[in-house]
Amino acid sequence: MKDDQLLEQKALLESFLVQGPRPLSGFSFVNLFAWCDFFDFEFKVINDCLCIFAHGDAGSFLYLPPLGKKFGQATVDEAFGHMARGGTVKAVNRIENIPGNLLSAFSTDRYNLYEKPAEYVYRKEDLIVLKGNAYKSQRHDCNFFVTHQAVHSFEPYRDEDLNDCRALYERWAAGRASTVSDPVYRAMLEENRLVHERLLKFWRPAELVVRVLKVDRKIAGYTMGYALDGSTFCVYAEITDLSITGAASYIFKSFCADEALMGFSRINTMDDFAMPNVARAKKAYHPSELMVSYTVSLKPLR
Repeated sequence: MKDDQLLEQKALLESFLVQGPRPLSGFSFVNLFAWCDFFDFEFKVINDCLCIFAHGDAGSFLYLPPLGKKFGQATVDEAFGHMARGGTVKAVNRIENIPGNLLSAFSTDRYNLYEKPAEYVYRKEDLIVLKGNAYKSQRHDCNFFVTHQAVHSFEPYRDEDLNDCRALYERWAAGRASTVSDPVYRAMLEENRLVHERLLKFWRPAELVVRVLKVDRKIAGYTMGYALDGSTFCVYAEITDLSITGAASYIFKSFCADEALMGFSRINTMDDFAMPNVARAKKAYHPSELMVSYTVSLKPLR
């Protein structure tokens, strides 16, 4: 599905999302649109539920559980049948991003359940105030940045910033790759090059909030996110110049305090990708909640 065709499905997806809780970062058009360079998405209504199938070289899976008030076993069965496309269900045929409150619909007799890394949720006020010993290091980093970068600004992203943001990502990715040998992490660096560029190009129709950090009038960081529900804002990505001490702490604090986030009380920073270094960084901000999700696949028939 091409960009314009997928954008045309935005209103349809959101009309189904509002029918139930949206606890996880994946329950958003942005999260879907970000990955359309890697998957061909198909929207199909089954039993008054919207099913979003992601088709790739290895096969198909359901990107989200069926969306709608009539979610039930019959819909799940038909969805697995559609993924198999008339053949035998494969291991790749699965349902992703299932929140805990929907697990009861999947009996362990019929399904394999896999727990995914939890998403980190914070009280927004904690991330702005950075009060007490718990946030001592973050306050230090922000103060260090302000003290040593006399000419800096945090401002809305503009289309003409794209090339500078692209160049920053290349420097950042090279820096990360030089210190991490994990092949999974390195693959993520490559994938996110396309993801970030896509979102920076289509930020307006996707309704993303994007901000840039400038030091000496040059871009030293960018961050982006979207409204998940009425109280939760998801910070989707954050890239900063690794040579500038405190830039990451400063851009995160500034984004949480941005007027575009004024109506939100919670910040979701997604999961840690099972990467220990990412987990340490996210735990250091003391999440108020860890939101676990699951992947479900059918057990082979005996």
